[in-house]
Amino acid sequence: MPYEENRDPPMFTYAMLAVFAAFFAAQFKEFDLTQFHAFPWRVADGQMWRLITCTFLHGSVIHILFNASMFFRFSPVIDHWLGPWGALLVYVLAASSSNAMQLLVSNGSEVIGASGVVYGMFGFLWVMARRRDDAAGAANKYMVETMLAWLGVCAVLNMFGGNIGNAAHIWGLVVGWLLGQCFVARKKWRLALIAAFVVAWALPIALTYRPIWERTMAHLPTLGRRYESAVPPIFRPYLEKPDRQRKPNLFM
Repeated sequence: MPYEENRDPPMFTYAMLAVFAAFFAAQFKEFDLTQFHAFPWRVADGQMWRLITCTFLHGSVIHILFNASMFFRFSPVIDHWLGPWGALLVYVLAASSSNAMQLLVSNGSEVIGASGVVYGMFGFLWVMARRRDDAAGAANKYMVETMLAWLGVCAVLNMFGGNIGNAAHIWGLVVGWLLGQCFVARKKWRLALIAAFVVAWALPIALTYRPIWERTMAHLPTLGRRYESAVPPIFRPYLEKPDRQRKPNLFM
């Protein structure tokens, strides 16, 4: 549907871009930022807030430039429509679930980067393009092709030894797409889609929690072998290693 242009500045978007820049400067100066990393053994012990704070960190100039540029394309639309608190909620939902999914398949590596959030916002606007002109402009045909093609490129790069968090990309897209469907679906399908969204969002987060993992996923041999530890609990071997001695090696 047509919309009246919101001339208010997208305050949440500007604030997050400032956070990205500040944290990248702190990384460049080699400040101790270990309390913000999503170390799997910390998340497993219940420090779920790390699934969000790890999005403030980036592994290279190219990494932050790509994420910041895509974030600046998608976030203002959500910011103008839902307001800063609504945009923050979308950010938290996408970040927490996509990063949790990445931890489940990351061979014990910590996770950094906001790409899961970017794909979550893209998925949300991709669906909302059916109803809103501003969303259709941000997630137009060429952007859809670019974002989907990048998933394929990342998959190929990972096959040849790359270390890109494509699971977070894909799951962020799924969570954002489902969230958008909750807004545009017909009334008879809305409750089912809301339930599907809640399950998709919450399940990866729950499975990263050590007591739940030990009673569920740890008994699946295929996934269990993806971690460096051969026996559950999967994260216990890392507890003896100080956080600051390990470098983030999964750039999203």
